[in-house]
Amino acid sequence: MAPPETELDEPGAPSGAPSHYDTYVVQKGDSLWSIAANPEIYGKASKWRRIFDANRDLLKSPDRVRAGMTLKIPRGESEDGGSTTYDDDGGITYKK
Repeated sequence: MAPPETELDEPGAPSGAPSHYDTYVVQKGDSLWSIAANPEIYGKASKWRRIFDANRDLLKSPDRVRAGMTLKIPRGESEDGGSTTYDDDGGITYKK
């Protein structure tokens, strides 16, 4: 699997919305579930819907992921109101 790529800022995003996005290039054999389960993404397959919701312009169905697609990976605010911050050493800290 390819690691997340470029960060895209979304200025003026509503509260509870991601504060920014990473991108991920879909590899052969990937699914939203496997992408979400990747420790570099969320580490939990159950978070696949965050990726689907952020990419509704590309994906009409969660089963229509194709190799070569560039997907937005929401970062920052989570669905439960917590936020994700990035440490200087590249680690991720979840804050509620």
